[in-house]
Amino acid sequence: MREAHDWVEKTLFILFSYAHITDWELADSERSLIQSKTRYIFKHINGDLKKYPSDIIEKKMVKAYQYWNEVKEDSVDEVLSELQAISSEIVSQNWFNSDFAEKLIEFLAEIAKADGVVLESEKFTLVDLANLWKVKPHL
Repeated sequence: MREAHDWVEKTLFILFSYAHITDWELADSERSLIQSKTRYIFKHINGDLKKYPSDIIEKKMVKAYQYWNEVKEDSVDEVLSELQAISSEIVSQNWFNSDFAEKLIEFLAEIAKADGVVLESEKFTLVDLANLWKVKPHL
């Protein structure tokens, strides 16, 4: 039985998974980019950062990475299943709106470009997710 994760961790799971499954690698440039987006995601979901310990962003990043890595160790199919479930469930959260969806799609497009090559599989996956969330893809 897997540990329960909050929506910051689940949202970061989307970013880690997307970075990995589109080209089967998680490049350092992609990991750094995800780290730079964590503050925005946390603030959007939880509000004012001042209510939290100063190291909360780093801790969330580490926990989300461990979550993704644990699922990845099970199997790629498990990553895809978890990714699909989270991507579908996220739309029912009261803080999830079209602006946030657009921003996540932008982040995913940046991640796709971070390793210097945008593969067709990355484009397809991004378009598919954008369609699910009813926003425009950014590639």
